[in-house]
Amino acid sequence: MPELTPVAPVPLDATISRLVLVDSNDYTASILIDDLRRRGLGYIHWVASTLELPRVLESVKPDIVVVNYHSDQPDNLLVCSTIKLIAPLAATVVITSPGPALKAVRHWAQQTSSIDVIIEKPLSDEQFFITVTELLRVRTATREANARVARLANLVPDGALSVMDEGFNDEAEIFETVVLFTDIRGSSQLIRETPPQMFFQNLNGLLSAQAALVRNHQGAVVKYTGDGMMAVFRGMGRSYLALRCGLELAALDGKHPFPFGIGIAQGLALAGFIGDSTQAGQKRQYDVVGATVHLAARLCEMANRGEVIATKGLNQAARVTSPVPRLLTGLTVRGFDMETDCLAFTPGSAEPTSQEPGP
Repeated sequence: MPELTPVAPVPLDATISRLVLVDSNDYTASILIDDLRRRGLGYIHWVASTLELPRVLESVKPDIVVVNYHSDQPDNLLVCSTIKLIAPLAATVVITSPGPALKAVRHWAQQTSSIDVIIEKPLSDEQFFITVTELLRVRTATREANARVARLANLVPDGALSVMDEGFNDEAEIFETVVLFTDIRGSSQLIRETPPQMFFQNLNGLLSAQAALVRNHQGAVVKYTGDGMMAVFRGMGRSYLALRCGLELAALDGKHPFPFGIGIAQGLALAGFIGDSTQAGQKRQYDVVGATVHLAARLCEMANRGEVIATKGLNQAARVTSPVPRLLTGLTVRGFDMETDCLAFTPGSAEPTSQEPGP
């Protein structure tokens, strides 16, 4: 039986192939690993428990994940969706016995699009190893090509490049902005009570709808926070656009299965790349930080479902008059010494209106 070694980050060398094997059976796993290693197919890590899979995927960043499907554990097909969620660039290969097991795997692949290749047992010929070798060759070639071009687009989330000024360099930038957060209410309970595939589909649908509204209001999604998102708005009219966006986001409540709140704050923020730039191959991430970011996040935590809580000063610039906001005077916000005056908006049937938008 192969030894389990501690999961450690694999060097992000474009020439190293990385393969994860998911197999709950010690005997079949040992045979597969021995055969794969004899063929020199790069770094191989075995996952016996599906509970360990998310941590391994994040650490190893595999090119291929091979799932040895056993028909007596039908729920293990759920791991294929987990793989696509955490490691979307990895190819998912499922090996399965003929008959009902093969039929179940094919049905799952059609329903979820989470399986790239299905290999039928027994593995008496070289089809499985030829397939794995070719997939690794393609993935390695892709990484080598990506390593030769600018990495900026891979480091910055979709839309976040618009946050930066023209002529951006590697230095951090301080700028005036409006920060908006969304966050699902009761997400821990929803995760426990909702089938994993349905939870993912609902979450993806909600975040996609939220991101589309941000883009429609000239904002940029900086990052997704697991069960919400963070967006920023810059330039003329940013206060009005951000608050209008928040109101339209809140109006989504009831149209999607998951309830959520919104928090908005304006002020200075610091944007740039974080992470260790001294180590070769280390991936740095773009982020926006500062007190304004923390304030918006805290206000989001305080908002009820379908509600926008924004700083009072934001609406002094945006001048949104409908729906009529509820004044929150002297609000105590966790992490801030001074009390904050805020407004709580709950969208009704009236469309938000304003005077000429301010900055």
